[in-house]
Amino acid sequence: MKTSQKYLDEIKTIFIDKSLLIVFGLLVFGNVYSQNSNCNSKLEVINNQSSKKAGVSGVSYRLKLTNTGFDSSSYVVNLINDNVPNKGQLISKNNQIDINGEFYNVSLKKIKPVVNIAPTYNNGGSVGNEIKIVLKGKESKTFIVKMKTPIGAKIGSKNKSKVVVTSDKCKNNIVSVVLNTEIIDGE
Repeated sequence: MKTSQKYLDEIKTIFIDKSLLIVFGLLVFGNVYSQNSNCNSKLEVINNQSSKKAGVSGVSYRLKLTNTGFDSSSYVVNLINDNVPNKGQLISKNNQIDINGEFYNVSLKKIKPVVNIAPTYNNGGSVGNEIKIVLKGKESKTFIVKMKTPIGAKIGSKNKSKVVVTSDKCKNNIVSVVLNTEIIDGE
């Protein structure tokens, strides 16, 4: 009888150990899943118009940022020239041009930049500013990127800029879209 009691105690101990291991595993998995589901965001160009032609007054792109997670999150939105002109030159040999851009809300009021960074031409630097957008879980916000045509820009010059969004909670969650602008004559 003593042997069967000892055997039952061993089975109970093994059962408790495995149960604790399973519960611990579920807690870790749930925490990782929760963090991943709260780190998702989506950035899209409205009407898929990521390529446009710009006249003298420039061109605007409408973008929509969505927090697909459940928790509120703060996002930093940056506009970066993705061209390869030589340092100090406005236009490269392959007709690419750097263009400054600004952020506006849908009421066409300029969004105040968080950080104002001067453009750099050697490694695809920022073209003007960086803004912050705070979204509740499952919330979306539409904003406008206005690209200003530089004075004296050659007709046919092209610009490739990237709008890059990072979350304050999840630095490795980066979403971006590329905006292609071609300078034309007139409006």
